[in-house]
Amino acid sequence: MVVKKKSLIFAIIFLSLLIPLSSAALEVEKTAKSEVVIPELNNPAVFDFNIKNLGQPDSFEIFSLVGVTMDPRGAFELNTGDNPLEVKAYLSEDIRNKIRGFFKFEYQIKGSNSAVFKDMITVNIVPLAETVEISVDDIRPGDSEATINIANRQNAQINEMKLTFSSAFFTYSGNVSLSPYATSKIKVKMDKTAMSKLSAGSYILSNVIGLESASVKSESSINYVRKEEVTETRTSTGFIIRDVKITKSNKGNVPASANITLSRDILTRLVTVYTLEPVSSEKGGLFVDYVWNKELLPGESYSVTVTTNYTFPFILIILVVLVIVLVRVFTQRSLMITKRVSLVKTKGGEFALRVRLHVKARKGISNVQIIDRLPGMTKLYEKFGVKPDKIDPATRRLFWSVPKLAAGEERVFSYIVYSKVSMVGSFELPATTAVYEEDGKTHEVLSNKTFFVANTGSATSE
Repeated sequence: MVVKKKSLIFAIIFLSLLIPLSSAALEVEKTAKSEVVIPELNNPAVFDFNIKNLGQPDSFEIFSLVGVTMDPRGAFELNTGDNPLEVKAYLSEDIRNKIRGFFKFEYQIKGSNSAVFKDMITVNIVPLAETVEISVDDIRPGDSEATINIANRQNAQINEMKLTFSSAFFTYSGNVSLSPYATSKIKVKMDKTAMSKLSAGSYILSNVIGLESASVKSESSINYVRKEEVTETRTSTGFIIRDVKITKSNKGNVPASANITLSRDILTRLVTVYTLEPVSSEKGGLFVDYVWNKELLPGESYSVTVTTNYTFPFILIILVVLVIVLVRVFTQRSLMITKRVSLVKTKGGEFALRVRLHVKARKGISNVQIIDRLPGMTKLYEKFGVKPDKIDPATRRLFWSVPKLAAGEERVFSYIVYSKVSMVGSFELPATTAVYEEDGKTHEVLSNKTFFVANTGSATSE
């Protein structure tokens, strides 16, 4: 009898437990809203639950037995059918410090009149330094700004993150907020003075990331792109004493060899000095090429000043010009006569010459009289050319009168002389004389002398 009573009691207890279990029925669909937990912070992993209650409305609680605090805390109502619910999982400090990566744990949902529903949930534990990735776009010489990329590599919302950057190119402090998997670009002005002295290569960017009470340090790499650029500037000052300053500057970011070349002719090189002695010189023809060379670090410059003293050559040139001017003043007249002669063929075989007188005024003159003289043993052929205004038989002179000649005006007087006696050897024609008035004064000028060689039939002048 005692054994039968005990069996009956156990059966009643079993049935009492079995009845609520059979009445509890939940279906849960989970969507990760932000499943990343940053161990330096106490941020929760956040999920959107859709709990489908297949039974009667009831009051439920959600919890975990493995060091995870679930939210909502306390009882909440689940009606029959679908029930959307935001669930947060707060990991204990011990779990955050010991575990990295994905962490899967069990949670339970228990109703007041229902059985316990058990399920698994997974969160991702990622340190702050691995959550945020910092990179810098390549920097090139001449850039005024650098672009810093701050990327959120995890499915986590980051608000008001404090950033401090320090490098050889720039420093920066500021705040930024990032949505899950978002990237923010920050433009930072660079220190051009410091940058001009830096060589190409890789540089370190020191980062300090602050979020709430947590702060982590990290390092990123900056690539300073290689560029070779040497510029030259030349400035000139002075006239008689002329200074030419030649400057070579390394505008690139790698050491570079800078050459300065300069040419001087064989005369000016004698009156030229340099602030630096050239490393080499090479003579070619009438010129000498000088070369200076120096290795320049990024941002370095060097100059050579070339001074040429033209005082002595300038004085010499002035003297030559004065001499030429004086010669022209004393030799050049306001009237110029050019005399030309050529052989004329005749039907009777007489010896005949055509004479041309080219009279040109350089300035305005008046009362011009052209006087020419017939050579011995010749006569004037009066049917040709410009007939003289007057002929003096005693002196055999011919006269042409011109009242006035304007500046640049030219007249041509031509006539023919002949002789029935054959000429042998050189035949000389006398110079023509011109008398004119200028500024109330009388002047006289002679033409060139002309010679005719009978044997060859050619004429020459002097």
